[in-house]
Amino acid sequence: MDVIYVLAISVLLQFTAAFLALRLIQITRGRIAWILIATAISLMAIRRSITLIHLVSGEVHPPDMKAEVVALVTSALLVIGVALIAPIFQVIKHSETTLRKINRDLKVLTMTNQVIIRATEEAALLKDVCRTIAEVGGYRLVWVGFAEQDEEKTVRPIAYAGHEEGYLDTVNITWADTERGRGPTGKAILTGKPCVVKDIRTDPDYGHYRDEAVKRGYASLISLPLIANNKTLGALNIYAMETDAFDIEEVNLLTELANDMAFGIMSLCARSDQKFMKEELDLKAKLLDITTDSIFLHDLEGNFIYVNEAAYKTRGYTKDEFLKINLRDLDTPEYAKHIKPRIKELTEKGKLIFESAHFRKDKSIMPIEVNACLIEHGGKKCILSAARDITEYKRAESALHKSEEELKKKFKELEEFYNMAVGRELRMIELKEEIENLREELERYKNL
Repeated sequence: MDVIYVLAISVLLQFTAAFLALRLIQITRGRIAWILIATAISLMAIRRSITLIHLVSGEVHPPDMKAEVVALVTSALLVIGVALIAPIFQVIKHSETTLRKINRDLKVLTMTNQVIIRATEEAALLKDVCRTIAEVGGYRLVWVGFAEQDEEKTVRPIAYAGHEEGYLDTVNITWADTERGRGPTGKAILTGKPCVVKDIRTDPDYGHYRDEAVKRGYASLISLPLIANNKTLGALNIYAMETDAFDIEEVNLLTELANDMAFGIMSLCARSDQKFMKEELDLKAKLLDITTDSIFLHDLEGNFIYVNEAAYKTRGYTKDEFLKINLRDLDTPEYAKHIKPRIKELTEKGKLIFESAHFRKDKSIMPIEVNACLIEHGGKKCILSAARDITEYKRAESALHKSEEELKKKFKELEEFYNMAVGRELRMIELKEEIENLREELERYKNL
């Protein structure tokens, strides 16, 4: 009777080992190998089951007890071995899955960085990054939203890729500290930290967006803040079709990706600003070169740093020649002695308008009117001045002065003539009065 129990337990253990072996197919995906192993163990169990049936029916003599105990121990060890190997394969499977995800995310990170490096404009950068993450990473939806500074604190979608189907038009996402703003995107922007939703169907903070998300096959998501220069620009949002899709390693890699993306956005903005500034500087330089006034920038010692085209051409120099001379060599002696006092006055007042005169290369003199101001350039004080050639003005002034002298002379002559003419007229009137008086007296004498 004891042999029957031992044999029955042994058969049961062998069938259990065969069942556990079949379960390993799902874990290891080694279908053929584990089917063969399970089949072999099952055949062993069936053979011993036949022996057990014959033994119970009395058709055979009881087998050796010691042999059956050894077979029982072997069956038990077989069950234990198959049972213990399952967790090992599960760890291996989990490690392989994790490794595949890490490799995938590293590939996404690498390709995204290539997109960032090659990007020339912001809109194309965001679109290409979203497309790369969705296609290479196998995610359901990827989109980028910027945090607007309006009253409602709207999150404005800028670019997306994947299975969107009007989702972004329906959800009306905000980053305000309100109930609607407590979704993953709002939290990521407000806190500056990644926000993971493991299961959209059960997450309590995803209630406002759940129906539209589930309808489109979104199961889990991560929202990553885009931070640059200690300012949160918005958020990168990645949706997966499976629940709990974002483990700690993936979160770390995607956080690095979001940081690179934010850096890329700021780099493009800086590059755009630099381009604009360069274009503006080029425009100003052209304006300075086409103006007829001479523009000078020199330090407090009179060494020229910049001159426009009019400055050196009107004085007969090349630009290189002009930049080698000093202001003291340019001013005529009568004005050169005032350079130091004027620079001192400029440092005190900040602005000054005065007249001066410059030597041309041929030693002819150019009278000028100078409008100068004190500025900071390259970390030191310099003087920026605009000089206007007043040669024609001086000529006109001289001609006017000459004309004025001539007018004065003519006026004096006219005055003398007037005085002479008027004096003669007055004398004639007096003579007429005297004649009239003599006539009256003569008439009186006649009447006597």
